[in-house]
Amino acid sequence: MPTRVLVIGGALTAQIALIAGTLWVMDRDGRTPAATATAPRPGLERALTPQVDVLSGRPRVRVAGAGWRLVDQLSAHFALVLKVEAENLSDAKSIAQRLTGPVTDSYTEVLVYFYPTGGKDGLPDRRVQWTEAGGYIEMSLRP
Repeated sequence: MPTRVLVIGGALTAQIALIAGTLWVMDRDGRTPAATATAPRPGLERALTPQVDVLSGRPRVRVAGAGWRLVDQLSAHFALVLKVEAENLSDAKSIAQRLTGPVTDSYTEVLVYFYPTGGKDGLPDRRVQWTEAGGYIEMSLRP
């Protein structure tokens, strides 16, 4: 009986340690990298430098410019999804080109979703898709 309790207790402890370790790694890798120490170029809050995603080994984009900022990014299966808040949504294609330029060699598709700055409903207004075959295609997602 005591051996059985020790085995079950050890198994539960190992599971808790594994879950805690996994959550720690996910939290550490999910943080936005700190801003670069170099002076930013005019119009940019941070230098345009792709960072390497620890899990996938692919570049991550981190940049913000006058009137827009990168809010979130996700990559999986050679695709990159970016979420951008912008004051002027008519600049979506040029912003997408600036964001995706340094990383297109690492992905087969990049989707950039544009939201109005401080948008409350959580739905994007525009999407710009990049593929090697099709280039940049902009789509309005609202009437």
